[in-house]
Order: sequence, then C-alpha cells, then structure tokens
Amino acid sequence: MKNTYTILFMSSNQDSVRQFSIKRWLVLLTGVFTFLASSLLLAFAVSGVKHGIQYQAELRGEVAGREELERTIELYKSQLQTIEKDLQEVRRMERTVRKVLGIDSKDGLLGQGGGGSNIEEASEEEPTSSIIETPPAPAPIRTDFTDTSLVTQVSVMKRDLSQVYQHVQDRVIEYRETPFILPIEASTEDDIPDYWFSSEFGRRPHPFTRKPQFHNGIDIAAPSGTPVIAAADGIVSLVERDPHFGNMVQIEHRSTGMMTLYGHLKAYADGLEVGKRVEREEIIGYVGNSGRSTGTHLHYGVHDDGKWQNPRHYIILDDPSN
Repeated sequence: MKNTYTILFMSSNQDSVRQFSIKRWLVLLTGVFTFLASSLLLAFAVSGVKHGIQYQAELRGEVAGREELERTIELYKSQLQTIEKDLQEVRRMERTVRKVLGIDSKDGLLGQGGGGSNIEEASEEEPTSSIIETPPAPAPIRTDFTDTSLVTQVSVMKRDLSQVYQHVQDRVIEYRETPFILPIEASTEDDIPDYWFSSEFGRRPHPFTRKPQFHNGIDIAAPSGTPVIAAADGIVSLVERDPHFGNMVQIEHRSTGMMTLYGHLKAYADGLEVGKRVEREEIIGYVGNSGRSTGTHLHYGVHDDGKWQNPRHYIILDDPSN
C-alpha cells in the first residue's frame, strides 16, 4: 500500500514479530505538527530569554538609580545641615548687632537708640561681655528639612537683616551729616597752625559799636583765600550776599536736623549753588573779609535743636586731615 507506512517490532530472540501500518498523511501531519510545536517553543524560549535579559538590565538600572537617588538625598541632607549651621551663626551675629546698636532696646552698647522690632528685646541686666563674646547654645540640627521651611527661614532672616541694614544705614547717614571738624583746610608749619579763634560764641561787645551783642557762632581767623570746607555732608540751602555776613553759605544736614553757616567768604567754590549736595571736607568757598568785618576770618555757626549752638562743642577734630 503506497499510501501507508509499515512499522515492524521484533523481539530480541526473534520469536515474535508485530506489524503496524500508519497512513502516510498521518505521518506527514505529525511531522508538521512537531515542527510547528518545536518552532513555537523555540520562539517562546528566545522571547523569554530576551525579556529576562531586558528585565535584568532594567532591574540593574533601577537599583543603580535608587542608589544614586539615595546618595543625592544624603548629599542634600548634608548641605542643608550646613546651611542650618550657617543660618544659626548669622542669626547669632544679627542678635549681637541688634544689641550693640540698640535696635531692640532704648539704648545700645554704643549709646544709640533705635526703633522697635518684633524680635525679643535684649535683657538690660545681661552683661556686655556675654552679649559680645558668648554665643547662645546652638539648636539641635534638624534633618527633616523641606523646601518650604528653609525658604521661610531665609525669608524671615532677610526681613530681620534688612531692619539691621537700614538701621546701620541711617546711623551712617547721621554720622556723615553731623558736623565735627574744623571748617577750614588748616595748614601747620613747625606744628604751629595758621589759624586761631578770634571771637567766641555768646555775648560780646559788637566789633563796631562796642555794644553788648549775642554772637551766634565763632570767628576763625586765617589767611585770605584759605579753603573753607563743609563740616559735614548736606544740601546747600542758601548762597547769597548778606549785609552782615557778606558772602555766606548755609548747608542743611537733614538727617540730624542741623544747619551750618559760613560767612565773610572771599569767594564761593566753582559750581556751588542752592540744592547741591556736598560732602564733608568738600571745598565750598574761601576765607575772606566780605560784609561787616574787621579782618580776614570765617564766621562759623551751628544751628541745632531749634537754636544756635556753640560750634566749639562740635569740633572734635581741629584738623580735618587727621
């Protein structure tokens, strides 16, 4: 039979023989099925190996990424702890500056008072040495930082330091606008000054009438043409020819509420005019003999607290170059 295959099974002693006949199409079908099954199993095996390799790679990547993330977190924690230490140190310095300048109390260590603040005031009984030298015990370092808490701390510190900065700026302006130098460029030869105080502040005989008169400043005798300088920063408020003081200049020192007067000038400095801002030691004119005067000198007056004051009390430095 051409359409069948015969299979013989014979025992080892050859005493029996068995015969099987299988249709040809069944053999072919079985072969095709076996081939397809093997191919399918091979495809599954290849796919499994591929996915296994990919999964291991992804797993290794995830492990590496997690390790990198953990390292980054530890680095951030370390950096934030450092920032926390720095913030504590800056806060300590800020408290010291506040106490020294008297920003939060009536009188600071420098004798200056300041405006109020929402920061706790310094204890009046606390010794100076402890304020300056002994830092407060540091707070425990936190590790549960969040961006919000850190930003809040920085924002609060910026606000408080802005108050300190503004206070210092105000004090600097007041210092610059407080007259305390001799208002002429004095020169000395062999340690002998070329100026002298020819008339003091207060009541005196009038130089012309000899009648008692209140002298609202001091007279500083110096060679004609000696530069006259601003005793402090300020705004020129008056430049005019006065019947009594001759060529005169007034400067307002607005942050202190003071005003200085310079009279009997020979001439004004170039460019001097009302409204100009001048700085301490800037030349504003030259010693002369204009107006009602008996000799070459500078009349210098200081107006403060609503009245004329003795300028001698404000001249700390006789020589502005010192």
